[in-house]
This record gives sequence, C-alpha cells and structure tokens, in this order.
Amino acid sequence: MRVGVEGGQLKILSTEDLDNLCLGVLNVLETHGVKIEHEGTLRFLNDIGATVDFRTQTACFPEHIVEESLRKAPKRVRLCGRDKGQDFLIEGKKAYFGSVGGATVLVDRETGERRSSRASDMAETARICDAMENIDYSMGLYSPLDAPREVQGLYEQDAVMSNTVKHSIIFAYHGSGVTRKQIEIAQLIAGGEDELRKRPIVSMYDESTSPFTFGENYVDALIEWVKEGLPLIAAPAPICGATGPITLAGEIVAGMAESIAGNVIAQFTRPGTPFVFGFVPLTMNMRTTLCQYGTPETMTLGIAQAQLAHHLEIPIWGTGGCTDSKTLDAQAFVEASMNLSTAAMSGQNLIHDVGLTESGKSGSQELIVVCDEIIGMLKRIMRGIHVDDETLAVEEMKNAKHGGSFLGLKHSLKFFESEHRIDSIMDRTFSYDSWKKAGGKTLVENVRDEIKKILKNHQVEPIPSDVRARIESIKTDSMKH
Repeated sequence: MRVGVEGGQLKILSTEDLDNLCLGVLNVLETHGVKIEHEGTLRFLNDIGATVDFRTQTACFPEHIVEESLRKAPKRVRLCGRDKGQDFLIEGKKAYFGSVGGATVLVDRETGERRSSRASDMAETARICDAMENIDYSMGLYSPLDAPREVQGLYEQDAVMSNTVKHSIIFAYHGSGVTRKQIEIAQLIAGGEDELRKRPIVSMYDESTSPFTFGENYVDALIEWVKEGLPLIAAPAPICGATGPITLAGEIVAGMAESIAGNVIAQFTRPGTPFVFGFVPLTMNMRTTLCQYGTPETMTLGIAQAQLAHHLEIPIWGTGGCTDSKTLDAQAFVEASMNLSTAAMSGQNLIHDVGLTESGKSGSQELIVVCDEIIGMLKRIMRGIHVDDETLAVEEMKNAKHGGSFLGLKHSLKFFESEHRIDSIMDRTFSYDSWKKAGGKTLVENVRDEIKKILKNHQVEPIPSDVRARIESIKTDSMKH
C-alpha cells in the first residue's frame, strides 16, 4: 500500500474556535438549511425528520440528524488502484496528493500555444501521474471538450482509468443515467460489481452549487453512486466574498455545512457510505473579481478546515499544488510550494488541484512534475530526524578523528540513501560553468525532457481488449440515448 505523510503540525485554531465553528455549522443547517431541487430526496428527508418546505425546495436538518449522519460516516476510507500496491487508507492526519479535473485550456509544450483540452490530454496526464512517485491518485487535470457534452463524463473516466493503475477520481457531470454508465465502466475494469465494492478503484467528486443549492443532477448522481457503496467526495467551492461569506470563519461554516448536508443525503441513502468531507477554499479579488487559489487566505482556510475535520474525526478534502499564475513563472512555483506545504502540514487528507494554473482555467503537466518533486522534499522534511545511538554517530566522529573525513566510512554508505533525498529534476551541478557545460537547462526545460521520457518509456498495464470493447460500446450507446 501507499503510505501517506503524517501531517497536523500546522494549527491556527483553538479548541474554543473549533467548538464555535461546529455550533455555527449546526445552526446554519438547522435554521437555514439547503435548497434541494429533487422531489424524491425532499420526501425522504421529510420522512426522517428534516424540516422540509416543498414550495421553496429547502430542507433544514435538526442537530440529531446531522450528528447521526456523522456517526454513520466511516472515519477511515480505503481507496484502491488497479494495482493493489497503489491502495491507500485515508485516516487521521495522513496526507495524499493528486491532480484535478476540469481545466479547459492546455498550453502546448512544444509551441507554447493555448488550445482547448481534449480527452487525449487527460489520458496523457494520467500516464504522467502514474509515473510520478509522489502522486497518489489521478483525475486527468483537464476536461474532454472534444467529447459529446451529454456523455463527457464517460470519456473523462475512460481516459483516466485506462491510463493509470493508481486510484482514479472522476467528476459528476451528469444525472443518474450517465452516472449508472460510469458505474458499469468501473465494474468492468474492476472485474465485477462485488470486486468494485470490495476494492473501489474509483471515487466520484460531486460539487454542489454555492451558496447552499443542490441541483437535480447533483443529487441524482450522488444517490446513484452511493447506492453502490462507492466512495464519494462532496466538496462545494464557495468563493469568499461572492458565493460565500467575506469572513474566513463564515466561509468555513458555509463550506462545511454544504458538505455535511451532502453527507446527510448519502448516509441516509446508504449508511456507511465512504465519504470525504470539506470544501475548496477560494477567495475573490474585490478589485478584479478574480477567483483566487494562491492567496494566504485560501491557505489559511485549508488549514482551518483540516483542524475542524480532525476535531470531528472525519476524512477531509484538501487543495495544493496550484496557482493563479498564467505561466510557469516564479509566482507559479511560490504559490504551488506554499499551498502544498500548508495542506500537507495541516493534515489535509486528499489533496487535489496539483497542476492547476490560471485560477482553475488551465492546467500544466509540467507543474505536476515539479509538484511531485516538491512533495518529495516535503515528505523528507515532515519525516523529521530519527535519533538513536547509531544515528548520533559519536563513534564515527571518533573514527574520523580531528580534521579527518567521513566520506569513506561504512556508516556514511549505510545511511546515505535513508537520510538524504536524491533530487530528480533540480539542478545540483557544482558551479555555473559545470551547469552551462551540461546544457544550461532551466527547471522547466528539465521537466519537459522528463515528460518526454515518461511518455516514450512509461507503460501502463492496459485494459483487457474485451473490456475495452465493452467500454467503447457503452460510450457509443449512451450517445444514441
């Protein structure tokens, strides 16, 4: 299994703050509630004791319903890959990292031209993520804009799941009809209905509309998915100052309330549904109306929601490895490094958005590779220093003597690889002259060379040909309907 890095070192809220945030969430859910544009769900929520107004399509949840839904949600969520060695367990403060989906623009590595994203770009990105040591799961980064809109989710799923043996996360683009087809494809790849349920190789990301609105397709997809017992990520994306309150505390209450409302529907539909809570922390630039990913406020929101999740003992969604920059400049790497660091060190469990640029409009495969290196460095820092008699190295200091060298000691050979991380794309040449002699390449140029090698040499275990044919048939038949 993949092993996450242990976070939780970074905290900004007191116990009293956390209790007050919890009370705020309960208050909002009980007195304001959410709008649910789904008649059947409103009826069943009314039956379990929610306060439902069928005219306004709103449901308010008494405290006991919210608390029961939290008790029903597992504290640990197992996510699996096609390769069992890629499985991992979300629990506590363990952090795992992956890409995202939804970017609609790709910047061509060869020409520098911007163009609309395609299903083939998602497939290529999934292969890159599959090759990355520190990327734990894949979402494909882009949207398949060349696919028929009514079945876009099927093309996205096929592109990602066919090109990685790691866990895949797919978007809920559609209602129950296409969601059922997505389940069928997942079952085919997993080897059957029971196998998929035992080893969920795919999760669904279902994003409600802030503020506090659950559209019909959102609810249809959620119910269809959780009926199969498959993992669900219900993470709204309220924008602080636009579709969420301007205050950070208010944004946390709104975002977590929307997510927990999704959990109420999930747990009362199928108790024990593997559920990942949280929201995507976004802010709005009041001068430009830009939706921002790279600000200190977004990072602070992420730290706070991680603390709240640990307080409630629930698995939490996270955000890192993304930027508002339009190109791979210093801003891009500063923001990606900062939000990866704060996400990991606060103990966010399922950290997504790696590779996202231009405030979510575009995506960069190069940034994914850079972030893989950053995550590797973070893991080394967070692993800390192991102190025992052997690592104290007192005897080795005596053996090296005054003015001597540790270079040839067996102790140095024994501990070099475990104590010191080897970089793969960073420049560690001896001097400027040696760097120039080696080609004088920048970090981005090194990364592009690395991507070429991956796409040329990295092979992903293919989907069996009979399964491949049935997936193509599902996609084709779905367009006819």
